[in-house]
Amino acid sequence: MSSTANWSYTNTATVKPFLGMSEWGGTSYGPEYTIACTWTAVSQQQRDDNGAEFVSRFEIFTEDARPKMLDMIQLEGDAEWQEIRSRTWWDMSFFGETPDYKLVT
Repeated sequence: MSSTANWSYTNTATVKPFLGMSEWGGTSYGPEYTIACTWTAVSQQQRDDNGAEFVSRFEIFTEDARPKMLDMIQLEGDAEWQEIRSRTWWDMSFFGETPDYKLVT
C-alpha cells in the first residue's frame, strides 16, 4: 500500500466478486476479500459504466484494483450488501504511486 493510501484508507470493506448469471437467473459470486478504503454517503444522479442513470448511495475510494462493476460490497459495520455500479480511477504517478479508484453504489 502506498504512503498516501496508508494514511487515507483507514476503513475496510468486504467485496464479493461477480462471476456471472446462471441460465435460471441466479447470480454467482466468488470468494470474498477485504479492501482498505474510505467512503462517503452521497445521493446524486450518476451514470453507471454502461451509461444508465442511477442515484448513488456511497462513493468508496480505494487503491485496490480488484473491485469492479457488478461486484457486491459491504462497508465495515454495515449489514447491507450493495452493488458496485460504477468504477473510475485517476493517475497517482505524480506521487510515485499506483492509481486510486472510486467505486459508486
